Amino acid sequence: MTTPTAPRPHRRAVRQLLLGLVPVLVVGLVALGVLGTRLPALRAPLAAASATASATVTEVGGPPDGRGLTVSFADGAGRERTGRLELPGDLAVPVGAQVTVRYDPGAAPGGTTTVHADGDAASAAVADVVFGLVAVLLVLLVVAGATLARLAGRPRLRRRPATRATATHVVVRRGLLVRSWLELATPAGPRRLPVYWAPEVDRLAPGTVVELRGDPARDRLVLPVLDGAEVWPSGRVRREEPAGEVRQAPVDPAAAEVGLRHQVRADGVLPFLAPVFGLLWAYVDGTGVGGFATATALSAAVLFWLPQLLGSDPHATRD
Repeated sequence: MTTPTAPRPHRRAVRQLLLGLVPVLVVGLVALGVLGTRLPALRAPLAAASATASATVTEVGGPPDGRGLTVSFADGAGRERTGRLELPGDLAVPVGAQVTVRYDPGAAPGGTTTVHADGDAASAAVADVVFGLVAVLLVLLVVAGATLARLAGRPRLRRRPATRATATHVVVRRGLLVRSWLELATPAGPRRLPVYWAPEVDRLAPGTVVELRGDPARDRLVLPVLDGAEVWPSGRVRREEPAGEVRQAPVDPAAAEVGLRHQVRADGVLPFLAPVFGLLWAYVDGTGVGGFATATALSAAVLFWLPQLLGSDPHATRD
């Protein structure tokens, strides 16, 4: 039995995956830098407030925006002091209420001292930044992990035994996402495999017998070899027909490589949905313009990355 010739590596799939990964890394690292720079300044007043006291609310509805409370308390030396506490929102606190506050013991005793309490505006601001740091870091880990796992895992499919199947190229449109699939006729019945686009896919005539590394009747992943070139799978082998509008792709015997600039144009629509996620983040988190800008930029990068991971077809507007 002859050993199958080593196919040409699928370089375009690698470039497409990196095309999606780089913007997420850039935006995510910038966001981590901005949030990380803000955190020490926000935490400094809380760190300085090392002394605690029981305070009485003497006035409500003060600045800013009616969220300020004036309190009176006795410091460690027994001196009566006046403090200003800022609430994170419009909370109903009655005059005369008792609250435990923290204050800076090194602050001058005269005048009004800024005090803090659990859940006040300063604590909420720190919590928001910490939450943003964790969320951005989680997004970076998920995106980088999924991309690197695919870059490392697909070449391993070359080691699987060679099989053959009859293949037909179809295009599936689901919403704004267009993907190339191979319909495979196997002895166990039809199988469908999403693949990263390559010119060999567009040159494939319907019903052509192709080489596969792996058995589509049993394996979750197989590596098609078309015209001597690898075509990376962008998902698992499926028995059922994919959801969406399925149609046979036109055959182009002269199909050539398509640059990544074309890929960017094909997938450049999804990131326009990012402001919706930015508004939702700013509303839920209460971080205002800064939170909106950060969430919008990161959402746009992720929305561009996702089609690259799923192997979007650069010919999104093909008839």
